[in-house]
Parts: sequence; structure tokens; C-alpha cells
Amino acid sequence: MDKLIKLNLGCGQVRLPGFIGVDDNPNAIAADVVHNLNSFPYPFGDNSTKEILMEHILEHTESPIKVLIELYRVSADGAMITVRSPHFSCNWLHPGHRSAISTMLFDYFNQDTTDFYGKCNFKVNSIKLRWLKPNGPHSWFPKIMGGVIDIFANLNVGLCQRVWCYWVGGFEEIEFKVAVAKATARKA
Repeated sequence: MDKLIKLNLGCGQVRLPGFIGVDDNPNAIAADVVHNLNSFPYPFGDNSTKEILMEHILEHTESPIKVLIELYRVSADGAMITVRSPHFSCNWLHPGHRSAISTMLFDYFNQDTTDFYGKCNFKVNSIKLRWLKPNGPHSWFPKIMGGVIDIFANLNVGLCQRVWCYWVGGFEEIEFKVAVAKATARKA
């Protein structure tokens, strides 16, 4: 498994040790590979990655479904994928966002359901809602308030999303940590 790579998709200016940075902007200083994530296939082989990070980029793509199917293709069995994105309750603050992401994103990429896409099989390890993005320029009071809101939201993210996410003004971030489960995937 030591030949497998780690990808930071939509890396922009953020270089992470041990990761190959991928961005469509040739001026992105952290980009080792210049590639548009809306162009398929990605320039990586089948089963070639052991870890993928997508930090606030999935919502900018034309088709999150196609992107996740492509991530499944390039991922080895057991690969870990982290997706951070605005939660749909706070998604439209940026004019470049094309899709809204909910806690149910990976429900449609799980073969335990009858309504799934791309013969993919992702196993969700965790879903977290964050009222404020961790690195945002916030003063101490909103950070404390956000910490309290996060505790209650993450007791049951589905209930929070369905019933009370708008009561607190929405959530700036949702984070998924998922594993690629190819060994247990049904064959097409």
C-alpha cells in the first residue's frame, strides 16, 4: 500500500505534506497537477489513492455525483476521503457555488440502499456540522457560542438539519469522513 498516493483536490494555495495538490488554476502555488475537476477521467489510475481531501471544492463542481463516482474509481479499497463543504443552510454566500450539500450526500453512494449512484460503496465514518468554519476570523464570543451550537448539532445531525439548522442562522461547514468499501461492493 506504500505506492498509493494522497490527493488534495482543489488545493489552491494550501500545500499539505505528503499530498499531491490538484487544482484547475495554473497559478495555484500548491498545485502539483493542473486539472479541472469537471473533466473526466482524472489523471490518476484506478485504485491508485489511499487518501483524498476535498476542502470547500465539491460545491463548485458541475456534478458532485460524477465527482464522487470518479473519486471511487481512483481510490483503493479502504481509502479514506474527507469532504468539507458549506452545509446547504449556509451554501449560497459564495457566488461560485453550484450545489448544496446535506448530511445525506453519501446515502446515495451506499449499496445498502436501493437508490444509489455509480455502483459505488462508501461507508460513512462520521458527519460533523460546524456553525463556524474553524479558521474563520471570528472573535471569542461567536467561537464560544459556535462550540455550544456544534455540540448540540452533532448529537444528531439529521435532526438538526431537518428541524433547527435555520434557527441558528445555518451552518458554515459540514464535514464527511468516509471509507471506500470496494471489497464489499456488489458487482455490476
